[in-house]
Amino acid sequence: MTTVTTTELDVLGALLAFDFIGFAQKSAALDPAGPEYGRGVGAAFGIAARRRFPQGATEGEIGAYVAEFLGSLEAGAEDFDAAALERLIADGLAGESAPGGAVPDPERTMQARLVLALRFVRELGLGADQQRELLAEAEGRPAA
Repeated sequence: MTTVTTTELDVLGALLAFDFIGFAQKSAALDPAGPEYGRGVGAAFGIAARRRFPQGATEGEIGAYVAEFLGSLEAGAEDFDAAALERLIADGLAGESAPGGAVPDPERTMQARLVLALRFVRELGLGADQQRELLAEAEGRPAA
């Protein structure tokens, strides 16, 4: 596990705890050009997606979920493309990412995964202990 991935999980942990100052400070330490960028958050996102949709989801269900998300007053929801969010969720449910871990826009992908992971965690009602367990599980995963 690299420092970048650990830092990413710290970033996600700060977001889940609504520690926005810590989130901003930890985010500033990330290097979007780094080869490991997005792997830690990707792993945590995939775990959260599979918990949110434990039976999986059809394309239609994912589309409806994304439409509801984009239609909500969720902070930052309006900043994302529906098709990109649908792909992220489908890939997260499948435990996959783009070939070789590459994504067209790593920063946007990271932002989308962070916002969606926060929503999944809130929908699941995960408390602080369960959030720490999710982050620990993500730390043990190679990547998503």
